[in-house]
Amino acid sequence: MQYQRFTADVVFTGEAMLSQHAVIANAQGTIIDVVPLEQAGNDVQHFKGWLCPGFVNAHCHLELSHMLGRIPEHTGMVDFLMQVLFNRQADAELIQYAMQNAAEQMLGHGIVAVGDICNTANSAAIKQQSSIYWHSLVEISGFVPAAALQRFEQGVAVMQALQQQQPAAQISVVPHAPYSVSGKLYELIAQQSQPVVSMHNQESEAEEMLLTQGKGDLLRLYEAIGVNIDFFTPKGNSSLQHVADWLPQHGNLLLVHNCHSTVDDIELMQQRQQAVYWCFCPRANQYIGNPLPNVPLFVEKDARICLGTDSLASNHNLSILAEMQTLQAAYPLLTAAQLLQWATYNGAAALGIQQQYGQLKPGMKPGLLLLENVGANGDISHSSVQRFC
Repeated sequence: MQYQRFTADVVFTGEAMLSQHAVIANAQGTIIDVVPLEQAGNDVQHFKGWLCPGFVNAHCHLELSHMLGRIPEHTGMVDFLMQVLFNRQADAELIQYAMQNAAEQMLGHGIVAVGDICNTANSAAIKQQSSIYWHSLVEISGFVPAAALQRFEQGVAVMQALQQQQPAAQISVVPHAPYSVSGKLYELIAQQSQPVVSMHNQESEAEEMLLTQGKGDLLRLYEAIGVNIDFFTPKGNSSLQHVADWLPQHGNLLLVHNCHSTVDDIELMQQRQQAVYWCFCPRANQYIGNPLPNVPLFVEKDARICLGTDSLASNHNLSILAEMQTLQAAYPLLTAAQLLQWATYNGAAALGIQQQYGQLKPGMKPGLLLLENVGANGDISHSSVQRFC
């Protein structure tokens, strides 16, 4: 059998940095071995940069791809949400075309697996034809308890429509966010046995204001959509603490954005029996006008961190490398090795696919990337990515 042999300045396995090593892969991209360079045999291709597994985009909204450039930057969370709610409709062919382009863009940026938020089954055909691994996360919202069963049944119908077109696909039903899901709806979702559950978490100050004090800009959103929330009584604690007891206790829990998460929030979630992952989408935060999460705090607490791009409604492109560069620019002490682990192994583990993606290990087919122009001390500000397989 014909093998390909690659080496570079650094081979990053997903968890460890190796020097003077080579990656051996077959023509289909399956990793045969990672060995010391002297054991790799002949015809080793030498590259300048870091070899690593393909990237995992742990949080995306593929079906919003047609909204690229339609929402101005820095509107703030509530105006952004209203733009999405009121302007997401478009011609069906345009929606499909935009999703196809976005999926191809992610492949070009080295992304091999995606945790994708769905409100419809529109993306099923694209995913069925794509070489990317997709975990579809069917998102349900409904803050009024009386509507919980109806909203849950609507979400299940979307899940079933996706399953009909993708029988072997991984699909979960998940809550949208603390400010948009009632306790009753959380309970219905928690009854499902699912390997992965995600939730937008503590993304904006408006969310914290509503859940802690019953005040703030989200009241304007509910007024605009004609939903009366006079029934709601805040508990006085953070939005995550407000809903923590309702969240499913089985399967991986993926919390997304975390711009206002505190040490108490992190420590609370670390007490859970399940694996909790904190997904950062920094360029979406900047686009909308939210702060970046306190990344050093998460690092200090040894939190499981992964990365996402969010949607083209809130981003200029779908590049995990660009998310890494944004975080390192904001927090220069972050190293290439840390960021790459978040972008590869941790993302795969969050989606429960670390036995196939996120690592350079024999028998796995994780994709193989070359991160070029890595500077001194792991500076990736000028880096680009090249995909081998």
